[in-house]
Amino acid sequence: MKLKNVFTVIGILSFIGVSLQAQNKTAGPYTVRNSAQFEVPKKHKTMDPIPYGKLGIIQVNSRDLESFNFQLFDNNLKMIKENNSVVGNKLNDDVSQPNFVKLKNKSYLFVREVFRDTKTEGITAMEFDPNSLDFVGAGKNLFKSSDKVRMTTFTIGWGGASTVSPSGFDAYDFVSSDDKTKFFFSYALVPKDKHDKERKGVIGMYVSDENLKKLWSGEFEMPYTEKKMDILAYTLGNDGKVFLLAKVYEGENAKEGRDKVVPNFHYEILIYDKGNPEPKIVQIKLEKYYPKTVLLYQDQNQNMILAGFYSRAANKAVDGYYMVKLDIEKGSVSKLNEGYYEIPSDIIKSYTSDREKRKMEKKEKKDENNDLGVDNLQIRKIYNMPDGTTKVVSEQYVVVAYTTYDPNTHSTRTTYNTFADDIFLLSIDAKGKLEWVKKLPKAQHSGDARGAGLSLNTYVTGNDLNLFYIDNIKNEHLPVNEAPKRHENGRGGFLTAIRISPNGEQKRYNLGEIDDYETNFYIRYFVDGENNNLISTERKKKEDMLFSIDIKK
Repeated sequence: MKLKNVFTVIGILSFIGVSLQAQNKTAGPYTVRNSAQFEVPKKHKTMDPIPYGKLGIIQVNSRDLESFNFQLFDNNLKMIKENNSVVGNKLNDDVSQPNFVKLKNKSYLFVREVFRDTKTEGITAMEFDPNSLDFVGAGKNLFKSSDKVRMTTFTIGWGGASTVSPSGFDAYDFVSSDDKTKFFFSYALVPKDKHDKERKGVIGMYVSDENLKKLWSGEFEMPYTEKKMDILAYTLGNDGKVFLLAKVYEGENAKEGRDKVVPNFHYEILIYDKGNPEPKIVQIKLEKYYPKTVLLYQDQNQNMILAGFYSRAANKAVDGYYMVKLDIEKGSVSKLNEGYYEIPSDIIKSYTSDREKRKMEKKEKKDENNDLGVDNLQIRKIYNMPDGTTKVVSEQYVVVAYTTYDPNTHSTRTTYNTFADDIFLLSIDAKGKLEWVKKLPKAQHSGDARGAGLSLNTYVTGNDLNLFYIDNIKNEHLPVNEAPKRHENGRGGFLTAIRISPNGEQKRYNLGEIDDYETNFYIRYFVDGENNNLISTERKKKEDMLFSIDIKK
């Protein structure tokens, strides 16, 4: 679980006197419901709602770290009670960046705390009790760095490779274990000598159980220089081990040995554990393919899986999907049966115009492998289904930057366009064989770098996969030989729901015009409501409401 997906600040709210009553919209197995409008104390900001199962849903509204307003809704989206909590002296003065996290049995407010006298910092936690809608006791500092902590750099876009901290803090990564009983913080120290080209980064790690009992911690020098090694992601095992996924260049930096066909890098997994000052390192190289993306996750059998997209050369688009299993004891990886799953050309050419299809076929014939790939493909979700299959959800997503120069003012101006296009689905059976590949046509555009109203959300019911996104109404009955009409962000559209059965059969539903909901409906920010639903706090025209998309099995 990435912390940025737990809470996203979406607006500054104020008291509003008019109430919008709940209205339902049902199509097939889906129902969209909203609460009546709720009021938020002056100068407080809304954060994402927190689902608490049978207890209901807690809406959190904060005024920085001065005070919090908690509102409890039942699962019918009716407000039951609320409480205002003044932080006061429960936290020290030099704290910032509040983030709530719900673990298996505990909930906490995590804040970044700076110690100015020693020029160090760390993370402080304060427990939250959902029953009383209040904090339990004062804040507890979990750890302090040994020196200054490096701030991360913001990167535009959403998803894929990014240096923006996924925890919502400027300097920390946060990850919880798959069973939600443990959590992990990491940070990087500012280098002693910024001009040292051969410097190796120092990473701090802290692992705790959900009761704030430290399991282990330490600051570790990386095995390679910063130019030779890129840290991509962290995964925390249910056993408390930390898996650091890194890209390691064959030369001394990213430019050395760069080739259009053969990758000049490989992946490594550094495994850190309690009592071991040095990590176990597992080196990974794909057999003949060029890796385009990579993810590391723990499956339902507690195996660590490395997965992503590959191509046949660096300058080519995505050809298919790979999946290998990590053997921690042997320090090696092995293919999961086939291991490599190509996206068929016929699937790629579907839902395109006849003219575009002819261009694709011409390109395919010119390729030495008669190959046709998919540009800008990013993994959105990997599901381990109850029937043992693996479902991979991916999307064509890219942010394009345009920089212009004004000779009169001698200045440059950069603008952005975000495109979120077709969805590709893969189903791999329990034995590791490819069952089917599907393409769902979609074309979305936003004239900015964030693209908040674009992309999709997903939910699993039984062995069915459910997808939701905003679409152009002209695509409701799109034939396979036509390209989808583009949906412009913020210009209406309708909420599309698609159910994918285990055998790949699709059923499409129209859940109504977005304008009728009188909200932005940022679908990708909806979170699991723990009641066979997705929930979000939405705002438009000074109206603040909880929305739920209910999903029948």
